[in-house]
Amino acid sequence: MLGRLWPATIAGRVALVLVAGLLVLCGAGAAWYIYDRGGRTVGLFAHDMAIQVGAMAALLEAAPETERPKILAALGGPMMRVSVTATGPDPSADGWKRPGEFPDAIQRHLTILKSRPVLIRLFRPWENGERSQRRHGHRMVIAVGLADGNWLRIGLHGRGPHWRRGMGPLAWLIFTVILVMGTAVWAAHRMTRPLRQFAQAADRLGVDMRAPPMPEHGSRELRRAADAFNRMQARLRRFVDDRTMMLAAISHDLRTVLTRLRLRAEFIDDGEQQDKAIADIDEMQAMLDETLNFARDDAREEALVPVDLTALLQNLCDAMTDSGQSLNFEGPAHLQVQCRPVALRRALRNLLDNAIRYGGQADVSLSQSNGDAVVKIADKGPGIPVAMRDKVFQPFFRLETSRSRETGGTGLGLSSARAILRRHGGDITLHDGVQGGLLVRATIPISGD
Repeated sequence: MLGRLWPATIAGRVALVLVAGLLVLCGAGAAWYIYDRGGRTVGLFAHDMAIQVGAMAALLEAAPETERPKILAALGGPMMRVSVTATGPDPSADGWKRPGEFPDAIQRHLTILKSRPVLIRLFRPWENGERSQRRHGHRMVIAVGLADGNWLRIGLHGRGPHWRRGMGPLAWLIFTVILVMGTAVWAAHRMTRPLRQFAQAADRLGVDMRAPPMPEHGSRELRRAADAFNRMQARLRRFVDDRTMMLAAISHDLRTVLTRLRLRAEFIDDGEQQDKAIADIDEMQAMLDETLNFARDDAREEALVPVDLTALLQNLCDAMTDSGQSLNFEGPAHLQVQCRPVALRRALRNLLDNAIRYGGQADVSLSQSNGDAVVKIADKGPGIPVAMRDKVFQPFFRLETSRSRETGGTGLGLSSARAILRRHGGDITLHDGVQGGLLVRATIPISGD
């Protein structure tokens, strides 16, 4: 249960920790405030009440008997009734005691009365038939024995605690918590933004080695991490460029050697051996041409532009149909993607050529799924064994049985096509066809990198 409440993002976890700490701090502060303020309030009020009771008792004892009614009327008020009775309360009666902290505090401060008897009772107004005082909340009666034998009775009426009185502080506390929560979420989101940019830069690097470097801002640790990532990206780009340039240079130099070999093969007297030698040279020439094209595509700085993938596939299928090939295309009227059109056209052409070469015909479909454009190419050929489906993407790898040197290509078609699709953020997978043969599934992100 607790695992489900724990956020999955760093921003959520930071915000949750901050908010939880705030709630604990506010709760502890409120508890201490209530405890400390309540004790101080009780003490101050009890001290003040004790002084008033002592003064009343001293005033009534010093005043003539005839002046007591006027004094009692002057001392009374809406929240306090003062009277003098000839008989005092029975201390043994039920309820006459010192219940609670407040009456005890008053009793402790009544030192001015010295040894005079003092009884304090705290009860609710609906007890002993005093239902008329129900609306005034709690009631407390203080009875003090005077020097002449009479008793001073002071009845205190006050409104008890009401839930509405706590709404102001509670509303302020809720407002403070919400404000701090919003600030904590905003701060956590802002602090973790460089991490999200770091993840996005890593994703871009996986599909585009020439992606722009990530911005270096944020805390010192994040700036150092961004700088290290940018340096790593630059080193990888230099490594790939050096490898590509070396491959292109070797392929270019070998073409010169093959040209000389072809000229020397013309002087072979045995016609059969001459044809075999020329065929081998032509095959090597084709392999070098594919390698050069692969290297050029890898090094080409082609920009991403919006392209109607439906129109691109339809044009490819129409061009191959006009040349005598058998292709069927189905797809939406329009499906626009962000892509490098020259490279993507070459990749799709390689896939269509393979389907026609080994299956005789191809059924091409285009659809959209989970933000990707999905191109499916099904042929009627012998298919590819499951154990070989990863190996066929290796450069220059060809299946001898179904894709021999006599009927097959150079072995770079699938490698080049998958490299192009992956640079777009997509991929190519091979599956068994519904009616036999091979089903090639190519995905292309609609929004590009």
